[in-house]
Amino acid sequence: MRSFSLAGFALLLDQVHCHINSLAVPKPLENSSPVSRDFQSFSIEFAFFPDYAGNQSHPNKFSKNLLGNFKSITGVLPKVRVGGTTQDKANYFPDQEEGIKLIFEKPTDDQPDQINYGPAFFESYHTLGNIHFFHGLNMNQNSSMAQLTEAAVVACQSIGPQLELYELGNEWNYASENYRSGNYSELDYVQEWNRKTSLVQAAVQKACPGLIPGFMAPSFILMDETDSSGWTAEELYKLGYDPKFLTRELSFHNYMGANAPSNPPAALQLQETLMNHTNIVSNLAAQIERSHNLAYLGHPYTLGELNSMANQGINGVTDVFGDALWLVDFSLWAVAHNFERLHFHQGLNYRYASWQPIVSEGELPATRPPYYGQIMVASAIGHAENAHIVNIPLSEDAEAAYAVYNGEKLSKLVAVNMRAHNATTTGSRPSREYKFKVAGDCHAKVERLIAPGCDSLEGVTFGGVSYDYSLLGGMPVVIDKREETLSAKSGVLSVDVPDSSAVLVSFF
Repeated sequence: MRSFSLAGFALLLDQVHCHINSLAVPKPLENSSPVSRDFQSFSIEFAFFPDYAGNQSHPNKFSKNLLGNFKSITGVLPKVRVGGTTQDKANYFPDQEEGIKLIFEKPTDDQPDQINYGPAFFESYHTLGNIHFFHGLNMNQNSSMAQLTEAAVVACQSIGPQLELYELGNEWNYASENYRSGNYSELDYVQEWNRKTSLVQAAVQKACPGLIPGFMAPSFILMDETDSSGWTAEELYKLGYDPKFLTRELSFHNYMGANAPSNPPAALQLQETLMNHTNIVSNLAAQIERSHNLAYLGHPYTLGELNSMANQGINGVTDVFGDALWLVDFSLWAVAHNFERLHFHQGLNYRYASWQPIVSEGELPATRPPYYGQIMVASAIGHAENAHIVNIPLSEDAEAAYAVYNGEKLSKLVAVNMRAHNATTTGSRPSREYKFKVAGDCHAKVERLIAPGCDSLEGVTFGGVSYDYSLLGGMPVVIDKREETLSAKSGVLSVDVPDSSAVLVSFF
């Protein structure tokens, strides 16, 4: 593994930096909400949850370590949604001895075509620590409502107090293409969801009287550029959706694009699609508008499933360090607009996964670059109970900056330089100097998110720390012990940020 230390910066930075005028740091908006410390959370594909979590006899300690790192940073564990496309292909069989059986139409498919699971499946919910889970139910199941309600009951009995909410169905605004006839309407969906959630509610209240069942919903993917269904979340409620008020959190899905044969070259996608603040703003604009339109419901607004590029990602785009930089900017833009939580989707051998949990298809367990982006975002949030994050406007597509407040006190700054720099590029590494107007001659610690280049698969560190599986099974290992500090001069704090890297500046 190639290491990348602070001591090497002098060799990598250009002799001539690009300077910009000092940046005013805006205050949080009056209506901004405190940041949830579990903001960086996860979604795991239903079919592959046992691979990520293991079972009681063989728990996946690697996954537990990676999730536990967030508690060390923020004081709380992430929440985990267990769902995705395969939840609507999963049927529960109480007499099945195996925890899960996966049936693939073709061995090379990313996902199985059918999943059968039994009681042992629920062992996986007790291997990762005191994490709260969102459990996915199969809405596509029509042959036996008893099988649906039995699955919900065994979930409440097995998961117990760690069961946060249920989710019934995944991305059913595409039901007419995937599950139902072509004339299946939004009204049909409303009536089906209302009927089935009522059955689940009644069964769970009888079996688990101490649990008040609720749902994350509607779990639509609303990619406004491609959605041809005509369904809208706003219209749902006009059609009589959720009359029993079973929804506890609004959940929508989000991707920046999709893996498709017509995609341009990887390097172009990395810079123009992901490492591009303007594109991130454009991508999230519809979600932000939707959150405002549905605010009258009083529910937290979450992205219950998201990642960079749909269809499990793209090699050379979503599995490299540039994706980690995208993740930082995307997450901070979302939290600055009052999103409650982001559940980054994971799956075995998925090309955007934050980690590979087991040996599969020749791939060894590994911590992938996106994980480091999540660690940086969690570090920006930290332990503060009253953190607020605000965007600092910059002029170019390939850069972003944010301020983190603890109450009314400026506590941290983030700068993301997304100009592409490849690991194989010869010569010095260009850098950008960012100057922030701050109060007085304060002092700060600098932690850098960096790798040899935006195309790097390994050699990633944050704050000089590696979380690689090969070092200590996902636990933090200090690679560079040097600490970098800065001091403001005349109320201006300046920090150099090499191309394809990011910094977190924390005042002390």
